[in-house]
Amino acid sequence: MLIKRGAEADIYLIEWYGRQAISKVRKRKQYMHEMLDREIRMKRTLHEAEMINMAKRAGVTTPLLYFVDPINAEIVMQYIKGELARDLISQGFGWIAEMMGIYTARLHARDIVHGDLTTSNFIVYDDGIDTPRLVLIDFGLSFYSSRLEDKAVDVRLIKEVMSSAHADVFDDAFKKFTQGYSSILGDDYARKVLKKVKEIEQRGRYARVV
Repeated sequence: MLIKRGAEADIYLIEWYGRQAISKVRKRKQYMHEMLDREIRMKRTLHEAEMINMAKRAGVTTPLLYFVDPINAEIVMQYIKGELARDLISQGFGWIAEMMGIYTARLHARDIVHGDLTTSNFIVYDDGIDTPRLVLIDFGLSFYSSRLEDKAVDVRLIKEVMSSAHADVFDDAFKKFTQGYSSILGDDYARKVLKKVKEIEQRGRYARVV
């Protein structure tokens, strides 16, 4: 069953050996040469699978990978049944924002940039037995980088999302995010990243002046 149609890939809810799973299939781009398109989709599929595994090694909870088919540009992974952080963070679930900061810092400590840090890419999983867990999804835009600016772009995006979609709790939520981030990377490094975030924001403001 198709549950999401994206610009790059379609997401399906499927059955995988008796359990629900997610199938992410990168789509053929008709305007591109077939062989080049196949090679790009293959590389991106393998790269995304690698980034998911590397994030897990960094201490970030991600969906389990069941199957990777680079030829057909498909990744089959664990279906995480839960609520989007987007729908809970405005209800005063402060631990979510703090955990987002912790996850982001764990990635950045390994020079992994997520590339699409939004509250819609964090899922709160609660099986009713253990403590609810935060799961980070969608590593399709992730890449390796040691550049402070690339990491700041990650933080700027989540800040922008919080300020627009969660304006009512923005101050508290972003404060908790930065506390979580600092707890992993230290206050000095966090200050450098936040300073770079402000520089990026300033450049954006000046760019819009006509």
